[in-house]
Amino acid sequence: MFKLKAKKLTALILSSFMSITVLGTTLAEAHPNDNPPPRQEEPRHPKHNEDGHSTGEVTTAAIAGAVVGAVIAKNT
Repeated sequence: MFKLKAKKLTALILSSFMSITVLGTTLAEAHPNDNPPPRQEEPRHPKHNEDGHSTGEVTTAAIAGAVVGAVIAKNT
């Protein structure tokens, strides 16, 4: 008898916590003062950084790194 009451009480407590959580999440998501962040416009002509690496250099470095990593992984 006591075990049945304990199970029912546990089920009631867990279901009430779940209901309160769902209700709280709904209220938090539907808050009327949720303003979107201001829009940031990108410049029409981005400045090119002459000190940076070109796309070809980055691609070559990525491929070389993958090959070296595969060789090291195979030898260990």
